[in-house]
Amino acid sequence: MGDFFLWDGFWLRPLRSKAGDVVTGVLGLSARAPHPDFTPEEQADLETLIAQAEVALEDWHLQHAVFAALDQLIPEIEAIQRQRGRVRYAGVPAVAEPEEDLTASPDFPRWVKDALSHYWGGPKLSRSPLLKLRVVQGALPDHDGDPVKALRAVLLQAIERLRPEGEREMTRAEWLLYNILEMKFLQGRRVRDVARRLAMSESDLYRKQRVAIEEVARNIAAMEREALTSEAHDERLEDLRGFPTGARLNGG
Repeated sequence: MGDFFLWDGFWLRPLRSKAGDVVTGVLGLSARAPHPDFTPEEQADLETLIAQAEVALEDWHLQHAVFAALDQLIPEIEAIQRQRGRVRYAGVPAVAEPEEDLTASPDFPRWVKDALSHYWGGPKLSRSPLLKLRVVQGALPDHDGDPVKALRAVLLQAIERLRPEGEREMTRAEWLLYNILEMKFLQGRRVRDVARRLAMSESDLYRKQRVAIEEVARNIAAMEREALTSEAHDERLEDLRGFPTGARLNGG
């Protein structure tokens, strides 16, 4: 079978792009003889394997190039979002400056704790500053436009990210944070009941609960960054599609 060569105990065969002008990878087989001696059946199987591998590698290289280009666009996207508050098209009002980053506030963990404490209803949920988060706004269409339901869903998702894989164990260390959050806030159990169920003192439960809430806050902050990145990417694509030819830019 052509193109195979012997090297260090292996038969090697270059894998090429569809045009045949670029080597995208190498197929290696343990050599059983000084020269390839494939049977007709082996040769047919190898030809199929090589064709599939070459297509897969070419697709991978193409995807890698696309993602690399997107990575280079991210700083530009972020810069555009910052400038949109200061730059406008002629005759069009300037877009408002971006809102402050709520997740960077020193009060953010407390807001998360307050919202969890009123998870099933109450002013600390319905009037929470967390309602302004982009990840919450993005969840509105899935919850009938109800911001409280959207925030509750975001809190639940942040808690579920802490759930370990496998069957639930009440006293295993890796399950501790999730179990505290699930029983205390989602089920609404009393501190005494949760402590007894998890075989710990109430004082220890309070300490672990603080850690668990901090982890929920960290997850929500990560979800907010994901939402902002996705939104910026979508807006950048929209700008590229709708940017008016010859549009005049005025300083804000």
